[in-house]
Amino acid sequence: MADSNARESESRGLSVAEHHLLRWLLTRGAEITGVDAVRAAAFLPQLGFLRVVGRCPCGCPTIYFDCAELRLFVDNVTDILADVEGRSPEGTPIGIILRAVDGRMTELEAYARDGRVPFSLPTAEQLKEFW
Repeated sequence: MADSNARESESRGLSVAEHHLLRWLLTRGAEITGVDAVRAAAFLPQLGFLRVVGRCPCGCPTIYFDCAELRLFVDNVTDILADVEGRSPEGTPIGIILRAVDGRMTELEAYARDGRVPFSLPTAEQLKEFW
């Protein structure tokens, strides 16, 4: 992943696949990571209000979010909500990290463990198969 200050601007809602992946990360991914399941689940209401505001320019599918619904922020939590490994649809070994800053989901980082880019985000179903 490139330096987050070098991110490319984007403005769109979540795709259906991204929504499903984030839901899986906040439930099963959090459990795999060892994150408090209740705290991770507290972020689920943000899914309906997230906007993608940027992406990484390096060729990886890392995306950055914004959530304008202040009432949905989770007690100023700044933490990793999920950190799992799997394979991209192309077969690339990858890591996926979901981050929160100041109580809101801010980044879905996807990185190739072997450094090869580009690659695509896996689906929740593909990660389920890995775990």
